[in-house]
Amino acid sequence: MFHKLLIANRGEIAVRIIKACRQLNIQTVAVCSTADRQAWYTQLADEVVCIGPAAAAGSYLNAEAILMAAINTHADAIHPGYGFLAENADFAAMCAECGITWIGPKADQIELMGDKSLAKDFARSQGVPVLAGQSIQGLTWPKIKQAALEMGFPLVLKASHGGGGKGIRVINDVTALHHQLRIARAEAAASFLNDAMYLEHFLPTARHIEVQVLGTGVQLYILGDRDCSLQLHKQKVLEESPASILTAAQRTELSQLSQQLLAGAGYQSLGTIEYLFANGQFYFMEMNTRLQVEHGVTELTTGVDIVIAQIQQAAGVPLSLPATILTPKCTAIEARITASVPIEQTLITAFSWPESVRVDTGYRVGDHLSTMYDGLIAKLMVTGRDRNQAVQRLQTALAAVKLTGPATNLAFLQQTVARPAYVADDYSIHSLAEWGQPS
Repeated sequence: MFHKLLIANRGEIAVRIIKACRQLNIQTVAVCSTADRQAWYTQLADEVVCIGPAAAAGSYLNAEAILMAAINTHADAIHPGYGFLAENADFAAMCAECGITWIGPKADQIELMGDKSLAKDFARSQGVPVLAGQSIQGLTWPKIKQAALEMGFPLVLKASHGGGGKGIRVINDVTALHHQLRIARAEAAASFLNDAMYLEHFLPTARHIEVQVLGTGVQLYILGDRDCSLQLHKQKVLEESPASILTAAQRTELSQLSQQLLAGAGYQSLGTIEYLFANGQFYFMEMNTRLQVEHGVTELTTGVDIVIAQIQQAAGVPLSLPATILTPKCTAIEARITASVPIEQTLITAFSWPESVRVDTGYRVGDHLSTMYDGLIAKLMVTGRDRNQAVQRLQTALAAVKLTGPATNLAFLQQTVARPAYVADDYSIHSLAEWGQPS
């Protein structure tokens, strides 16, 4: 097992990883920007290293500074969490060159799946269904326009190396494509240090279904599926496990497709394979080669501590997991509580929730929200014997949350989970935008 682990991240996920390391008796090193010097996670870690200024480009995206912090503190492993450098193949390779274990897939696996165009080509070669689409990297505007017209509008414009909903636009005509391409490229370059873009056929109605996997290089474990269809501005808001709209046969098919996708790849560490599901058909969308924000609902439905399992796998500890997990123990739902933008009041003056729910957060009463990074405050999770009970418990839990200080989306979440369409499980990836903001 590792002696000391550096967490190349911040906030809620840093707290989560520190708690897992404590259970494994691993010392932790937190890195922080100047804006995060007083953050809760820095107080929980055994050591703290300030790696740069508030801007992420000079701190949390500064691979050299993070590696130097690991070397100077004698850390033997780095956990990237999610976002920032979590899917940066170059950083993973740099860790290996420095003799530090990267807690994630190998660099070539990150590189393959990190490029949406290459990943879709790979999926096709594995016989996994994929929506029509193509990379437009390096193409001139006339060629891009021609490709779009041949595919037919509406289309989805995506950052090839993106994640977290950044760099994604729904495009309805050539004029919009010309305008949005520049904006999406700039956003992708700022978020992922790469402005490569991809065009894909748009489905007017679909569900976003994902599969949690954990590979050892020899065996690929399927840890369950999630429905992440309720998104706003391409950011997930509510996530459920399992995806209740799937039949047992469809769930088995989904598991088989995921095994088929990675057959012979020797995949190791955590990964999430994302599909669009429409008219009874699954279409491979992308694969995130990292720990996912919504991993908690899968932990609740399987009983597997995914973060601990990920660390153990990286350390070479044999995993004692069932060969397949297709029967969830319960239904779990997560609601992301986020700050409203722009953040005007940063001080959290009250923050409490029912004892019966799980809340993963990087904040406490008296903390200030950072205005430099994402607005995630907490992830509230409930369980139920079935979806109906879980929805009822979610409604009750959200109504009981006390959070004062910053403006948040709490009222929006309360209204959303009370909607008849949500309760009836009758929605698509476009529904949350169609339902609108809270009144």
